Amino acid sequence: MSERADVRVDVAVIGCGTTGLALARLLELEGLTVALVDRGRLPIPFPRATHLDDETMRAFQTLGLHELEETFSLVGTYRHYDAKWRTVVAMDMNRGITEQGWQSDYMFHQPDFEAVLRGHAENYAGASTWFGWDLTALEDSGDEVVLSVREIATDQVSNITASYVVGADGANSRVRKFIGATQTDHHATHRSLITDIMPLVELGEGKGLPGRDSWIHAVAPNPLTALPTAAPRLRFELMLRPDDDSKEFERAEKAYEMIAPWLQPHEYRLLRSDVYEWRSLTADQWRVGRVLLAGDAAHTMPPHLGQGMCSGIRDATNLGWKLGRVVRGESAPALLDTYQSERRPHVVTFTTIAAEMANRIEILDAPEEEPEVFEAPVLRPPLGPGVRDIEEGRAGTLSAQPRTGEGELLDDLVGYRFSLIATPEATARTSPAALELLAALDVATVEAVPGPVGEWLNELGAAAAIVRPDRYLFGAVDEPEGVEALIARLRAALEPLPVPAEAAGVPR
Repeated sequence: MSERADVRVDVAVIGCGTTGLALARLLELEGLTVALVDRGRLPIPFPRATHLDDETMRAFQTLGLHELEETFSLVGTYRHYDAKWRTVVAMDMNRGITEQGWQSDYMFHQPDFEAVLRGHAENYAGASTWFGWDLTALEDSGDEVVLSVREIATDQVSNITASYVVGADGANSRVRKFIGATQTDHHATHRSLITDIMPLVELGEGKGLPGRDSWIHAVAPNPLTALPTAAPRLRFELMLRPDDDSKEFERAEKAYEMIAPWLQPHEYRLLRSDVYEWRSLTADQWRVGRVLLAGDAAHTMPPHLGQGMCSGIRDATNLGWKLGRVVRGESAPALLDTYQSERRPHVVTFTTIAAEMANRIEILDAPEEEPEVFEAPVLRPPLGPGVRDIEEGRAGTLSAQPRTGEGELLDDLVGYRFSLIATPEATARTSPAALELLAALDVATVEAVPGPVGEWLNELGAAAAIVRPDRYLFGAVDEPEGVEALIARLRAALEPLPVPAEAAGVPR
């Protein structure tokens, strides 16, 4: 048996679920060397996450996964029923194509996503993959981090030395325990029997299942959720009581019993049927020295908003470009502190609402009359303090993604980098020194000529805006003459930077 050689990389990613794999792909786009470590030799064959929103689909676009969209399924109406099957709430979850350039919501098959991104990692010359290996020790010397890893099948031991380590190793994160991070409990921990099936028969009206709609039946003692995932798959979730025995509920006959009102056991294949504990915890420290946390290692929430995986993808898009700048020496390591300051308040917004929803499933009362279907509200919280123009109120909000006059989506034009979107008037006021500074900062420039891009800037009430690589606004200015000051404020937020001496006089 050949020995696996030790390696040295820029970033080691521990855990190759959606967050870890997305981050590794972004680090590839940043040109960094990466080690990917995961206990699983192969992707887990059943989905844990099932939902993604338009912002997450926009991130998939950046990852080069937009072609998978044709395998995704759209969503329908969500209904919350009381114990007597009276409608409490009815929300239309499908808002069509949004300002993000994609459908508002999709259901997807997680194993396919992970298989594609593992394949990208295997093809990337700057990556070393350690699939089927376990992290056994972690030591941060201050200058580097040394990881000890063990191949589970052979007990072979190797070392990985990295400039930075990101623990994306799930709710039971070993990396989080290594760095001693504490957690805030939002008090919404629940267990559910999760059963995924693949129907083997046509699901006509006679089967009584609601097409692309989903529902919760808040019946005692165990509320039941039914939702179509990536077609033709279906998921059923049975909420357990504190005194329910998980082992009893994980018996196959329990799944058959739960699904019996709609399908007979010979009419579908069980893909998964196990009890999962939904936790509601947020880490208090997302960075300790050269080690950071992301995804479920940093935060977990109940599934009621469908934002668990989406939040992990946001972690990746926020952290990837910052690691790139720090590793290349373009920004100080303190830039990484803005990862937690920006992301933690954002994710706590979703976690708090999801926790409240989880704790109220059985106490909502049905109205006297059947409620009308209303459009699902859009929740887009701003980032917390960090890399943004503190003088400007639009900073930290999610930008739109219009199409160019040629029909190209804006992110495809600019890539995973900063971009300056400016009117022709603002562009004309940008001096050669400021243009040189933009080049030094690797900022793409897009002139907002009449058309969708110009319309978006007009709706923003701005003559120019700077969009970050994670698609959040760094800031915007109302008048064309403010563009140079905006560029200078970006330079200040990312200092220290190797910039041309003549650009140092650009006004702030």
